[in-house]
Amino acid sequence: MHETGLVQAAVAALADAAAGRPVQTVTLAAGTGVDLAAAAAAWQAAAAGTCLEGCQVQWQRAPDRLRCFTCSHCYDGEPLDLRPSCGSSGIVITPAPELTAVDWTT
Repeated sequence: MHETGLVQAAVAALADAAAGRPVQTVTLAAGTGVDLAAAAAAWQAAAAGTCLEGCQVQWQRAPDRLRCFTCSHCYDGEPLDLRPSCGSSGIVITPAPELTAVDWTT
């Protein structure tokens, strides 16, 4: 369960950036290799006792960058997503970061 380490690092970085001010909301983007349920559970444990405890957390998927096998155009999606315009599959050329803080408010 590598989500624990990812989330602990995110909580530490956000707590440092907030400089002790209570954080109200956080939006996190997770790559396809991250189990969102496990990450949400790890968040609750890691945020306990910090300025992030009790904040509203929104989770979303961070897309990978893929290159289409048929037309060679790049598109964003998950590894098995088809390119919308031609319907062909592609290969991941740039994986999404495992966990990114997209936005947060104090």
